[in-house]
Amino acid sequence: MIPIDVAFVLAPQFSMIALYSALEPLRVANRFLGQAFAWRFVSVDGEAVAASNGIPVSVSGRLADVGRPNLAIVCASYGHEAAMTRPMLAGIRALARKGVWLGGLDTGAVLLAEAGVLDGVRATCHWETLPAMRESYADVEVSERLYEIDSARLTSSGGTVPLDMMLEWISSLHGPALAERVSETLDHWRQSPAPAGGEAGGRVARLTGDERLRAVVAAMQQHIEDTVRIGDLAAVAGLSPRQLERAFRAAFGLSPVSFYLALRLERAEHLLTYGAMVVREVALATGFSSLAHFSRAYRARYGLSPTRHRRAGRRQARG
Repeated sequence: MIPIDVAFVLAPQFSMIALYSALEPLRVANRFLGQAFAWRFVSVDGEAVAASNGIPVSVSGRLADVGRPNLAIVCASYGHEAAMTRPMLAGIRALARKGVWLGGLDTGAVLLAEAGVLDGVRATCHWETLPAMRESYADVEVSERLYEIDSARLTSSGGTVPLDMMLEWISSLHGPALAERVSETLDHWRQSPAPAGGEAGGRVARLTGDERLRAVVAAMQQHIEDTVRIGDLAAVAGLSPRQLERAFRAAFGLSPVSFYLALRLERAEHLLTYGAMVVREVALATGFSSLAHFSRAYRARYGLSPTRHRRAGRRQARG
């Protein structure tokens, strides 16, 4: 049996947990199949790469010399913008021209999008980066699902989500029975790729069993830029505005207006931290018609102006 060759392309500050969540299913599958999979680590310059936890990982060579693996998975996380170098993007494009299947873990999908190899493809990434990816890459069908396998592209959110993505890929190659054996060996309960609701609204909404309020929160999240009136949101839940007010305060301790504003400001924080839009564009993308209003609201929530927050975040990412 000729093993399927998987190359993991490590970007500086990649997520260690995401990398090993993708790698371990391959290792366990080999216990049952023999050498069905082979893997190697590469970097742009052929030097060891430190993960976001500071642990260096050795590599076997340079991206430019990787040849033609069956699958190449770009592993990134914090500070992925610094990895958007000409050699990285050229290497990704060269693999795409060779017909190599391509993957992205955590923010690795953003590097694939920047290289132009996700155009017309369903793809996802870490939930904190999704808003910026959606705004920056109009030709990519950005999905809120935990992972996507579409048109020879595999992309996933961060953490342990890559484990489920790789189990599905293994299932497509060797059948669901093997994927289940691998999952059981890893003591892993497989997750659906359905959206997890990563932003605060999604996380908080899951704490209530009231489907009406979940529907309202979902509507808020879908209308961050083109904000809707509270009366229209109440209609989504089949409630009057006053009833919606009471229900939100009882469930979340906030009025619907305050909850909606918090969602919009959180989206703005993600766009400023992980995106390239200027502050005025971020304000418009999160439903603020006035830059002054946006700056006041942002400072009240985060203690810094949007511009200073972005500078502080970038200094931290470089550090």
